[in-house]
Amino acid sequence: MSLYSFEAKKYGRSPTFSILILCTVWAGSYSMDRHSLNLHFITCSKTALASSIALMTSVVYANEAEVSQLPTITVNATQNTNDLYSSKKVNLSGFQTGDIKKIPASITTITSERMADQHAKTLTDVVKNDSSLGDGYAAIGYYPNFVARGFSLDLGSSYLINGHNIRGEQNVALENKERVEILKGISAIQSGMSTPGGVVNYVTKRPVDVKSITVDANSEGGYTLATDVGGFLTDNFGYRINLAHESIHPNVDHANGKREFGSVALDWKINDRSKLLFDIEAQHQSQRSVPGYQLIGGQVPTNVDEDRLLGYQSWSKPVVNNSVNSSLKYQYAFNDQWNGSLSASQSRVVIDDNSAFPWGCYNDNCEVTGLGNTFDKHGNYDIYDFRSPDDTRITNQFAAGLNGQFNTANIQHQVALELQRTYKTLKHHTPLNVAVGTGNIYQDTIDYIPSSESLGDRYKALESDQTAFTISDRVQFNEQWSTLLGGKLIHLDEQAYNSDGQQSRDTDLNKFLPQLALMYSPSVTTNLYASYAKGLSDGGEAPWYAEANAYQVLAPRNSEQFELGVKQQVQNFLLTAAIFDLKQDNQYTTTNSEGKLEFVEQGEQHNQGIELGLTGALTDTVDVSSGITYTKSRLVDVDTDSYRGHQTQNVPKLRATAQLSYKVPLVEGLRLLSGMQYSSSKYANKEATAKVGGYSVFNIGAAYKTNFAGHDTTFRFNIDNLFNKKYWRDVGPFMGDDYLFLGNPRTAQFSTTFNF
Repeated sequence: MSLYSFEAKKYGRSPTFSILILCTVWAGSYSMDRHSLNLHFITCSKTALASSIALMTSVVYANEAEVSQLPTITVNATQNTNDLYSSKKVNLSGFQTGDIKKIPASITTITSERMADQHAKTLTDVVKNDSSLGDGYAAIGYYPNFVARGFSLDLGSSYLINGHNIRGEQNVALENKERVEILKGISAIQSGMSTPGGVVNYVTKRPVDVKSITVDANSEGGYTLATDVGGFLTDNFGYRINLAHESIHPNVDHANGKREFGSVALDWKINDRSKLLFDIEAQHQSQRSVPGYQLIGGQVPTNVDEDRLLGYQSWSKPVVNNSVNSSLKYQYAFNDQWNGSLSASQSRVVIDDNSAFPWGCYNDNCEVTGLGNTFDKHGNYDIYDFRSPDDTRITNQFAAGLNGQFNTANIQHQVALELQRTYKTLKHHTPLNVAVGTGNIYQDTIDYIPSSESLGDRYKALESDQTAFTISDRVQFNEQWSTLLGGKLIHLDEQAYNSDGQQSRDTDLNKFLPQLALMYSPSVTTNLYASYAKGLSDGGEAPWYAEANAYQVLAPRNSEQFELGVKQQVQNFLLTAAIFDLKQDNQYTTTNSEGKLEFVEQGEQHNQGIELGLTGALTDTVDVSSGITYTKSRLVDVDTDSYRGHQTQNVPKLRATAQLSYKVPLVEGLRLLSGMQYSSSKYANKEATAKVGGYSVFNIGAAYKTNFAGHDTTFRFNIDNLFNKKYWRDVGPFMGDDYLFLGNPRTAQFSTTFNF
């Protein structure tokens, strides 16, 4: 059986091919120092972009007689216009099917076409398509995190590229992504150790015959230049290369930045039974982070300026984030029923974390009660010179898998086996964090003298070695009934260290994490399921002010899930409903018996809710993606009375989203777009004494695909936050403290994609 078939004729390399692949592969090497890497990456990216733009110009304006024609390339592929915004297939492992309606779990897919129409730059722009997700300390200029079903995702294991674990401490680029798959709920089989919120899987673009340039700009003055080049060097060897340069201009003053990105995907069909897949992407981002507000006198700030950078100091350096994600996968088909795979991947993130950071209020002007770790009632705060350079986080992963099917009597089995080894390390300095001045949320700051103190020693904070064996069997009894019986046996050998190099924790555990489901299909268009799963996620890191164990990483947390769901296909759209019940060990900062603040594990977070979704083509001209989620979230069995008996922080009871696309019948290629995000009110602190109001945000846009100078060209225009709603989008905790982030004001965006 042929694994896949390239139906393309060989043609010569494009003029930019050598530049693109050398830039990306060399940029992916960290044998250089970071400064040299950044300069090289920027230079190469701009050179390749200039080369591509020059090529595009020549295509448009050159005399046909002077242009050497490339041989014809035939690609047997069809694009259903109803599939522009939704994918009926996913490549998440563990379900023994890629058919989304037959998977016993709640999954959302966002295609590259939808991301392009929405001008999405980061995952923050993508998650607005799912009503179960929201921001969870997603500061501008910093790496974001997110909340799914009321649980924060795990930066160490909740993010994947093509099924391989990556570090979450990065703004993963979208230029080379075919789609984003969001699996909600416990996902031990898919990602190993992860939170009950779920996982985000980025699926990269594979080789096809494509050459395009995209220019994107917004009303704040930011712009992006991107190129997408792909093709086949032989009938069996294809490449896909993406490059991007972004000049970042948010709505906040003094927070401009830049981003350089490059990626290479290579597919080699060795023979009819085997193929080799290679992916590498590298990114450099430099931008001042935008700190969040804190409560003032225990209340939510009012009448604040959307464009003010709190704590601004002219000498403060930007946050610099360098990331490289790479993977190599070999696949072999033994016969029509059985195939195997070997894979290796690495995700490496190096962060220079710098900030003039506004936090708390301990100076003589402050009027506070209690600890003083919030702004005072007049909006006064302290400014800290915070520096944590060379914060390095690495995940290496190796896996061997076997998939196949067989029958026992009249029962069909689809089996998956995998042996996986995952190695994680975390190394950083004891950060410099010194108060240097004061500020007020209603006034611009003055410059203070930066701290002259030295950084603490650099040390290894965490070393984690995880070996896991996964087995999963999808058993089909008849056309109506089937089960999914599986689980992951994990052996975890993990050590945490203090800043003096002394070991603070040694974890050696063996744990089996079951993932079970019963499915019933009364008809070919209806699927019902009941599922049960257990999970294990990385322990949290103690905040700096936890006197008893500052910066210590706690032991992994346990989780458990029950879920009932139904998926109903109606012509070209899919109706979904899921009821979930999730529990996870709770970790937080409290006062210990010695009167010191200590980061501990105590009690559980218990979330229950229901999700409803509608995705697909309602008619030949109307496409919809919508959802509504109700979540009840509580902390139970914790000693702090004020944390119990109410909705947990940053989890709205109700969240909804809707995205509509209308294909105008009278204008070929024109789509009109609209979108809405709704959130009910949510608490801004753990005690539930401060609450931010709910909000509704509306977006409109259009996409027009036409022919320009003989080449396919797409123009896109969007206005986000059409009515300029001022709202608090994110009030999540981070490292034990509570922060509030404003949503973006009205912003217009325009882009042109030119295929040549």
